[in-house]
Amino acid sequence: MKILLTLIILIPSLSWADGHFVGRYCELDGVYTNDGEYVTGSCYMWSNDYGELDGAYTYDGEYVSGECYRYSDNFADVTGYTSNGNYVTGDCYFW
Repeated sequence: MKILLTLIILIPSLSWADGHFVGRYCELDGVYTNDGEYVTGSCYMWSNDYGELDGAYTYDGEYVSGECYRYSDNFADVTGYTSNGNYVTGDCYFW
């Protein structure tokens, strides 16, 4: 009986842990172009570990596309390019 009760409690919590980043956004935090221009926006998580930039722009209004890869419960690594081809890198933060 104890084993059954443990499984009933454990199985739903495992499925939540596997996908609790899917569908979440992280806010860009310290993301800059290779020439030092600040980038704002967010990243939408398509999976538990991978997402794509959403509504990301430089300070001057240049569109930024790219990806983010989660490396902890709070942060993901961001890489991408501006519409003019400048490289973008930094982090995004999960609230």
